[in-house]
Amino acid sequence: MKIVCFGDSNTYGFDPRLGSSGRYAKEERWTGILDALDGFSVVNEGMNGRCIPDSDSGFASLASVLDQNPDADVFAILLGTNDIFMIPGITAERIADRMRRVFQNVPELRDFTRKAGKHTLIVSPARPSEHVVFYEMAGIESGQTKESTAKIMDELPNALKRCAEEYGADFADAGEWDIALAYDGIHFSEAGHRSFAEHMAAVLGRLL
Repeated sequence: MKIVCFGDSNTYGFDPRLGSSGRYAKEERWTGILDALDGFSVVNEGMNGRCIPDSDSGFASLASVLDQNPDADVFAILLGTNDIFMIPGITAERIADRMRRVFQNVPELRDFTRKAGKHTLIVSPARPSEHVVFYEMAGIESGQTKESTAKIMDELPNALKRCAEEYGADFADAGEWDIALAYDGIHFSEAGHRSFAEHMAAVLGRLL
């Protein structure tokens, strides 16, 4: 099974620890752990800071990834965390609307989703900790409080699940997986990457 993972820094494998190279080694990233399992071939299309695409360039980037991987069995979209913290006034429903616009503006994604034997998988984000310090450390202003973040995370899985159902995509909620995080409150720790890979393997195993 070939899986293309279109995600943010937690797909890229960003390592926030001081003195690190800035990226976990392939064998420590959840995508690399999954790739090492029998029956899985994983393409890592993670990018630090990526939000759900909402511009012509963003739509074109996603379409290009699909065009470059015509033999993919699964196209997994693992986005939404940066939208919560980087877009002023965001709500769970607005995040889901951004995902809807991706399907509306990327015909390649709609075509892929409709093909027999192909699966588009929308994964709702892992839950941040109550004290997210990453964006402050990075000099990025965030208007979210722990209360507003919790409200979005409570509502987001159902909002994204409805979007998935509307477009015939599959859905998984990583917010239920209790992923271990690094000290910055948002990026996976090494244990978190291992756990995420295990859960993804179980989800993917159910698709085929």
